[in-house]
Amino acid sequence: MTFERIPTRQRIVNTALELFARQGITETTTRQIADRAEVNEVTLFRHFGNKHGLLLAVLQEFLQEYLLATQFGASLMPLEPKREVDLADFLQHYIESSLQALENVPELMRSLVGEAGQYPLESRQALAQGITQINSAIAAALQEVGNHAQLPTDPMSLATTINTCVLGYTIMVLTSDVELIWSSKAEFISSLVKILVPQPTDNYTENYVHTYVDKSTVKSASLKVQDIAATEVRNILLQAKRQGLRDYAIAYVLFGAGLSPEELVNLNQVDYTANKESAHKGGILQVRERLVPLNQKIWEHRYGSSTNNPLTNYLKNRKDKHPKMFLSDPLQPLTILELEHLWQGWQNADISIDRTQHTWRIEMLMRGIDRESFQIISGLTISKIEVYEFKVKEHLALQRAIALDRSP
Repeated sequence: MTFERIPTRQRIVNTALELFARQGITETTTRQIADRAEVNEVTLFRHFGNKHGLLLAVLQEFLQEYLLATQFGASLMPLEPKREVDLADFLQHYIESSLQALENVPELMRSLVGEAGQYPLESRQALAQGITQINSAIAAALQEVGNHAQLPTDPMSLATTINTCVLGYTIMVLTSDVELIWSSKAEFISSLVKILVPQPTDNYTENYVHTYVDKSTVKSASLKVQDIAATEVRNILLQAKRQGLRDYAIAYVLFGAGLSPEELVNLNQVDYTANKESAHKGGILQVRERLVPLNQKIWEHRYGSSTNNPLTNYLKNRKDKHPKMFLSDPLQPLTILELEHLWQGWQNADISIDRTQHTWRIEMLMRGIDRESFQIISGLTISKIEVYEFKVKEHLALQRAIALDRSP
């Protein structure tokens, strides 16, 4: 079928990329790649020489997809000639697109990072060559920007700095609790752009933030925690429901389990258990190495039961056998980019999707869960939990002040 219409070389590259992402580069053999691509192993060697040559071809393939995903493609500059260019806007666009492109292939990124120490010299050189190609491509785009705006340094140095920061942030997202450092991706991007393109700041604001941080790190961190009002949560869930079973199930999991976008798109159907006869008598999600309850009650509104809720209804309605929990329309695994597009369609207030996780955490604490239990199901450190506890105290303080004002 279509598999046979793909040129042999491209078929081998596509297959290698799939296997590298699924089981790691070191564990993938040329025999496995050849068998899955339905070619002789000799054919693979004739095209690429050895596995290291194939890895370089795979990296070059990903490079092209990366440049297209960041809208730099063949032209490298999606800007009209002679148009005034705002460097900050340009960098904001590129960094956002770059992070999204890398987050769409988390398994491949983990493999490249986790197995780097096992690579022979040829593979490390191939990886370095691929990164250098990306830097050169973006430097060429920045050179075009430099014709309209003042660059803080030469294009190649700027491109290398940006991509190093982007890769570093991606590695932190994939291997650690990045929220201990940055409360959201948006905050990281904004901070990086401000460093690269310094802007005049208001002295009062600077002094206030500096004083506030000195007084309490927890208070400062709580400023970065933004939840979503209960009425808006209800509106988002209802709007997602209008879009169909899948959208309703996704919104329900975001608010009912407090997962990050990456955790949600990586869920498999087997990660969900909903059995009213079990000891838990409720829906449970296996998220990496922790168990997370899927709450049916979200901000005073109940969304079914453990065996009859938006997620179970969506999964029961599925006719396919795909292992992933959430799929895009052509029966492919849902990506973070597609998830964010869906999210934008459920609300008109331009709310960041990251705030769903903050909302779930604050709601759980406001409902009275103890710190130890919350640490187990959230995976957060005590210092991070203290930030959310302070935010809860802010909410309760406001509620009490308003109640006092209403009293006779």
